[in-house]
Amino acid sequence: MPSSYVRWAASRVRGAGRDATMLARLTRDLPPYVRQPLTLDEACDRIRQQLETRQERFLATADHGIFRHPTSPYLQLLRHAGCERGDLRALVAAEGIEGALRQLAHQGVYVTFDEFKGRRPIVRGSARFEVTDRDFDSPSDRWHYFEVTGGSRGRPVRVGRTLPYVTEIAASFALVLEAHGISRAHNLFWFGGTPTWALIYLKLGHAIDGWMYPVRPLPREAEAGIQYMRLLVRAAGRSMPGPTYCDVQEPERIIHWISEHQRDGRPVVLNTTSSSAVRVAATAKAMGRTLDGVILHCRSEPLTQPRRDQIDRSGARTLADYASVELSIIGFACPSGSSADDLHVGLNRHAVIERTRPIFEGGPEVDALLVTTLAMNAPKIALNVELGDSARIEQRECGCLLSAAGFRTHISAIRSFEKLSTEGTSFARDSILRILEDVLPRQFGGTAIDYQVVEEEAPDGSSLLVLRVHPSVGAIDEAAVRSALLIELGRGGPVEEYHARLIRRAESIIVQRLPPLATSAGKVLPFHLQRVSARTTSAPTPGNSH
Repeated sequence: MPSSYVRWAASRVRGAGRDATMLARLTRDLPPYVRQPLTLDEACDRIRQQLETRQERFLATADHGIFRHPTSPYLQLLRHAGCERGDLRALVAAEGIEGALRQLAHQGVYVTFDEFKGRRPIVRGSARFEVTDRDFDSPSDRWHYFEVTGGSRGRPVRVGRTLPYVTEIAASFALVLEAHGISRAHNLFWFGGTPTWALIYLKLGHAIDGWMYPVRPLPREAEAGIQYMRLLVRAAGRSMPGPTYCDVQEPERIIHWISEHQRDGRPVVLNTTSSSAVRVAATAKAMGRTLDGVILHCRSEPLTQPRRDQIDRSGARTLADYASVELSIIGFACPSGSSADDLHVGLNRHAVIERTRPIFEGGPEVDALLVTTLAMNAPKIALNVELGDSARIEQRECGCLLSAAGFRTHISAIRSFEKLSTEGTSFARDSILRILEDVLPRQFGGTAIDYQVVEEEAPDGSSLLVLRVHPSVGAIDEAAVRSALLIELGRGGPVEEYHARLIRRAESIIVQRLPPLATSAGKVLPFHLQRVSARTTSAPTPGNSH
């Protein structure tokens, strides 16, 4: 029997055992979690204590999750930089957490987006460390469930979640709702099959009035997990609705739902992606409906100023957040923000700094955001980890309740430089490069420099991915090119397949016969990572766009 088959079979057996243990843990712990809701006073006390012990918690997390974890990639990076446990403690005592993190980043102690995903080895000078995405898992995690993010090399990636960590997020969200003046709201979800937000609402004792998802079918694993959670929640004397289908192209159904629930004068919170929030706002205005008293919780994509303006015109308010599947929620919107995406960093659970670096060798520079986790029960240990985003960081007193609670670090102008995003989905650099430089030229002609994907924002705030095909490629079937791009984006696993179906249904990709855009330095990149306004894009030749 081939040894590779034996290793595969052993891996499957170990995986089945872990899943059975996780299911037993969820069965035991979810009912009491739901029966003991977290009050606002308890949430504030928890946050205050976490902020007061911030340095101690960071060092405890580093001690347990790095220095006592021999296979930690961070341990290898720290030792390569000559930093042992005592050195880190002395550095934090002298410089504070953020000051220490900046010095460490300068010495090469950081992890790039592709390294964190396990797509590339960590290389610092002559040192080279082979890593996988699982190497960054918290060694102390005792998962209750998992979410799935897009995988590399055709492999979906599980990211574990524990109920104690969800409680930490719920505590922050309780304070956020209070800061935004939101109470006794009707709550509607319009997104896919992750149960984390449902568990946050349940922990706060809030009812979930509806849950719809925008493209079908849901991945079977996600649907089965949600249905099992519903049984456990019901056994605890609470209710959790199951997701029902509402097509991404039918925001009218969402608006009718909102109208029915506005009648009692209570606020309505719609938790959805930024693209879907804009779609709801634009449709409501076209229908002559007002969204007064509605809060659109915009997630998964940047809330830019045009999107914010579109939502404001509908009468609704916005509440944005910044998160990743691996590190969960990092920041929440400031109620008195100076820009559309002005967010408070959750300093009780994260630290953030910037590292100026080129997007690629010889390319334009960005202020890459580096994120560090402070909680030992976080699903992933992060020490100066890039999430593929740039941002502006400010220390500022804004006068809102979040600032008064100690959250005085603001981030804004959040943009991706490693991935393209639309409809709350994202696709990494490596996947796009392979399609643009190999698959499309092979199928339709031209070269690797004749195809480019540009993320555009239309005047109404909607988001598009524009596939620019150089006119020199000659006559092509543009519908076939678009279909080929979507097919390739959907390869790799159930998450990628679901995301590709969603953007196909939302018609979020168009083809234009135009030369690729160049940067200010004259470089032509395979995909244009800075968002450009569709108002400034050259008009395609009539009949040459799809």
